[in-house]
Amino acid sequence: MTLREKLFPFLRANRITNTSEFNAMYSQGKGKTVGPLLIHCKKNELGISRLGLSVPKKVGNAVQRNRVKRKCREAFRLTIQFLPTGTDLLITVRPHATLTLEEYKALILKGVSC
Repeated sequence: MTLREKLFPFLRANRITNTSEFNAMYSQGKGKTVGPLLIHCKKNELGISRLGLSVPKKVGNAVQRNRVKRKCREAFRLTIQFLPTGTDLLITVRPHATLTLEEYKALILKGVSC
């Protein structure tokens, strides 16, 4: 584990996993399209920022989808200190050529509007 991972960990508590939470994000969260990402943003009462990912099969095969998910999680982990505290993000990925980590970081920061 690197020093950067120790300072900004991506823990289980930082994930949105329940179907009901995903549905609440879709219905109540503010949605904004930024490049190939649709980012839904919503405040929570937990005091921590959380991430949910939706990567449909249209994005590509399993290898491509997992690569996009890894990069989005890492970009979220690295930008979490710049996000407002207590923010839930739900990122829906649309088909695109895989971007660099820096591009995903910039898209996430641009898409946070809650």
